[in-house]
Amino acid sequence: MRKVVPLKKQYEIMDNSLKVRVNTIIPEIMQEYGFDMWIVLCREYNEDPIYPTMIPALCLTARRLSCLVFTMKDGNFVPYNFGRPDGRINQIYTQGYVNKELTQLEALAKFIEEFKPEKIGINTSLVSGMGDGLSKQLYDDLCAELSDEYIGKLASAYDLSTRWIETRTPEELSRYDSIYHLAMDICCEAFSRNVITPGVTTTTEVEEWIAQEINNLGLTFWFSPHVDLQRPGLPGTANSGIIMHGDILHYDVGIKYFGLCTDSQRLAYVLKEGETEIPEYILKAFAKTSRFQDIVCEEHITGRTGNDILRTSLARAKEEGINAMLYNHPVGFFGHSAGTVVGLWDMQGGIGLKGEFPLHKNTCYALELNTESALSEWGGQVVRFSAEETVSFTEDGKMNYMFPGRDKMFAI
Repeated sequence: MRKVVPLKKQYEIMDNSLKVRVNTIIPEIMQEYGFDMWIVLCREYNEDPIYPTMIPALCLTARRLSCLVFTMKDGNFVPYNFGRPDGRINQIYTQGYVNKELTQLEALAKFIEEFKPEKIGINTSLVSGMGDGLSKQLYDDLCAELSDEYIGKLASAYDLSTRWIETRTPEELSRYDSIYHLAMDICCEAFSRNVITPGVTTTTEVEEWIAQEINNLGLTFWFSPHVDLQRPGLPGTANSGIIMHGDILHYDVGIKYFGLCTDSQRLAYVLKEGETEIPEYILKAFAKTSRFQDIVCEEHITGRTGNDILRTSLARAKEEGINAMLYNHPVGFFGHSAGTVVGLWDMQGGIGLKGEFPLHKNTCYALELNTESALSEWGGQVVRFSAEETVSFTEDGKMNYMFPGRDKMFAI
């Protein structure tokens, strides 16, 4: 029977992790990118995307006007809360807003004048929605309180927000394994005779079963579970329909647990009457996808950009006669997270600035890709063999799979 950690314990673990993250990741990246102040400013019901990732689990959202300020001077790092005092937040942050005769932004401006920062990060970005959380109104309100000198020192904190979002601590990497095992346990059962009866069960019913199993655990999915099928004489993929013997099935599922997202796609073959194993010609075509996974993992080298990895991976696939597509994306607090993005399904020649962020260690990805093969046994019909695995890129400079069996298809 599948179980999850009690909610109280989940929050305790997440809050302990947050305290470590704030006091280790942020000072390191502020020094790396030359910021001595970083302001995260937002309002209730219009939160900066990264604000909820920076506060204790039970705080949930912004309250009226919320503001976190991080400072770094002479190696001394201090995280401040310039929002209203909150017992949970102030277990991690020093209360910066204390003079109630001033508004929060007046107090913040006074603090800035006294601190004299040289480079102030604010969450604006041309590239990433997750790094673009400062609203136009709050930007105007902030500038209205600052002198021209400090307005001139405001700079995009895109690098800071991206590194905050993408970086995983050793504890988080360990926890991610158990999160992904739970997600895959659900998916493994979904592609079995416990759930699927050929000639009776529809793809929609499998989707609904997966969604209900996730909900039964008190968890959420960050996108709707998806199941489709391919069969001889049915060009492309069918997103709905009755599952029949001889079909190739595909699922795409992502859960959120402990504040971290998973993402996985795997394939199954529905055995025909009298068959005891998947036909060799299908396995041979599917092996190209597994081989392409190997290539992509090998091309993930620290410091390379997503566009570089895309270009070299596709070039190697072409040399080996593999018809491949690659759209690898970061995962973590978000499903389609920030960091090193390697292609988009409809942009296989590079993705511009979005693909120029370099690869860092201690990050996690959805290794998402596919290959296509024309199957003579299906009358030359082109069949897509998709795959997606939640993986970690760790200190050893290698991609690590979190669950076994990525090179196998389910036999139903």
